[in-house]
Amino acid sequence: MANVYRMIERNQAAHWLAMQGVLRIGGLMGIGMLGVVRKSLDTYLVCLQHGAEYARQSRITDSPEKFVAGYADAMTECVEKSWQDFRNNLQIWLLTQDEALIWIARIDKALLAVD
Repeated sequence: MANVYRMIERNQAAHWLAMQGVLRIGGLMGIGMLGVVRKSLDTYLVCLQHGAEYARQSRITDSPEKFVAGYADAMTECVEKSWQDFRNNLQIWLLTQDEALIWIARIDKALLAVD
């Protein structure tokens, strides 16, 4: 009978750890998603500003080479910002994955605990 109570205690501890893990991982994912939206809007704003700046400076009589060079210069910062956002999002995803693995290890340890 004592073994049954001990098994129930281990399962209850594992369930509480699982709930904590889900809440932590859910929080990290929520922060990541909010960050993605915010960064995407920020990048979009930067691209709009550069596009408007380029449109203000360009002339209809400009050569195609000048048109392409000017547009590429205007969009360089947008591309760099998008790349930085991608790296940051990947880092958050990897941290979330690490957090999940930590919680899984804790749950396994709680289930395998021996008196």
